[in-house]
Amino acid sequence: MIRRPFILLLALGLMACGSTPPAIHYYSLTQGAGTTASGGVPQHELRFAPLVLSDQIDSINLVYELQGQELQFAERHRWAGTLDNQLEQFSLEGLSARLPGWVVREEGGEGNRLAIRIQQFGGRFDGKAVVSGRWRLTAPDGKVLLDRPFREERALPADGYNALVGELSLGWGKVLDGIAHEVARH
Repeated sequence: MIRRPFILLLALGLMACGSTPPAIHYYSLTQGAGTTASGGVPQHELRFAPLVLSDQIDSINLVYELQGQELQFAERHRWAGTLDNQLEQFSLEGLSARLPGWVVREEGGEGNRLAIRIQQFGGRFDGKAVVSGRWRLTAPDGKVLLDRPFREERALPADGYNALVGELSLGWGKVLDGIAHEVARH
């Protein structure tokens, strides 16, 4: 009698060991179809400081804000590489495209310096992608020329992490549009 339940439990245990774990999905930010900088000799220079991410989003996992102050880190939905590296590359390419006549480079050089701190970059319980933070433009002598907050909220067109990452990309593009517009005036 004891033998039959033991065999049944053993069979169930072996089946559990043989099942495959849920897949891990990786996501990367994508540039939208934007304008490209025209050729020619650059007349201005912008030094791009390394991005700073708040501790709450400096993670390999996508972040989703539940109601209240609770954050959920999606264990099976991750960034393909570090989020700060993806955002820096996206920003360098995006600002270069949005600032014709400018050379945008990582540090070095003698132009104004742009520093960006990102506070929020993820999904929210009400079906929105949220991007927020602050950016600062300083002159080579350290004088603050501009210091502005930014916030973009975009409704997700569908459920799922693909839709979230797509809207985060578009939201970050909108933030770069605003930064480029302000930087070009200085």
